[in-house]
Amino acid sequence: MRDGLEVKLRPRAFHLLCHLVENRGRLVSKEEILKTLWPSTFASDDSLVQVLSDIRQALGADAQCFITTVPRRGYRFDAPVSEGASPSLPPPPFAIPETRYALSGELRIAYQVLGDGPIDLVHVPGWVSHVEYGWEEPSLAQFYQGLAKFSRLILFDKRGTGLSDRDAGLPDIQQRMDDVRAVMDAAGSRRAVLFGWSEGVGMAISFAAAYPERSIALVLFGAFAKREWAPDYPWAPTPEQRKSDFYDVLEREWGGPVGIEQIAPSRARDPAFRAWWGAYQRRSASPAAALALARMNTSIDVRDYLPRVQVPTLIMHRRGDRDVKLEEGRYIAERIEGARFVEFDGEDHLPFSSDIESVLRCTDEFVTSLPAEHPLARAAAPVVSAR
Repeated sequence: MRDGLEVKLRPRAFHLLCHLVENRGRLVSKEEILKTLWPSTFASDDSLVQVLSDIRQALGADAQCFITTVPRRGYRFDAPVSEGASPSLPPPPFAIPETRYALSGELRIAYQVLGDGPIDLVHVPGWVSHVEYGWEEPSLAQFYQGLAKFSRLILFDKRGTGLSDRDAGLPDIQQRMDDVRAVMDAAGSRRAVLFGWSEGVGMAISFAAAYPERSIALVLFGAFAKREWAPDYPWAPTPEQRKSDFYDVLEREWGGPVGIEQIAPSRARDPAFRAWWGAYQRRSASPAAALALARMNTSIDVRDYLPRVQVPTLIMHRRGDRDVKLEEGRYIAERIEGARFVEFDGEDHLPFSSDIESVLRCTDEFVTSLPAEHPLARAAAPVVSAR
């Protein structure tokens, strides 16, 4: 509480603040803090700095008087503390899955595996991603954990983004599909359900069409088949709109929560979510790379792949999606044989920014209705570990 008002903190920031207060007056080393907050995985100094930044922002102008930084050694809580009734504390922060690396050609692709369900599910993210910093946002963590309750979930950063190799040039669709295969091989997965959303949809559709022997099913959210207007695809923005509404905004506003009003309007006024979204994008790609990837994604056109998809397909879309029109999801569903199309209320484009329960429930029902993979379908495969 500050000035009688509740101040919201993410779980990891709250637990660090509690730890510092409980050890007030004592210098707490960086090593101790890292072990406390990330007990079973590696975390960088940058991750710790971000958590401390969240705390200091919450404490306000007097933050430096509360928490003293001792360079290269650690931190100390120096403000007076009075003890009252012990509040009920939230559960300690969960462990982030270990980040490993798969070799795709000469590049290394970062990935994580969690859950032990009977079917593998590969999560194909949108435009940019960061497999470790994504866990700092409770709603995205809830989304990942929900998927892992009924699957063995495989997360990865596409080449050029997040913790994967960045100096990769602009990849074509075949290279990106090779990355999916490399991650599946490293994780010991012969066949998997592919869950793609936003820009990840085109990649998931292409993979299922090109490699049916490695695809169990498709789950798509906020799906589009083409990113630029055409006479037979009138819902996408024109080249001029794409430039003014996206490219120019990226160049002008990168570093802040770019696009949040468009893709997550229900969270656009949430200060914590805005701060996380801006940091998530900054960590996922450099300004130049973000613009280059945006231009490349604009060239996505998977219309010819749709009739070639022969696996069970679930397509989910929010009726008021401000970024991708509902008609675009219907267009895909009409052209994939037997596809199931489900509409949800809401305007958010991100699957995890609102009504996560509906997305998870629908996905769970679809995935658990598929034939379970035989245990031998998961081949033991060598992995290259980041740690």
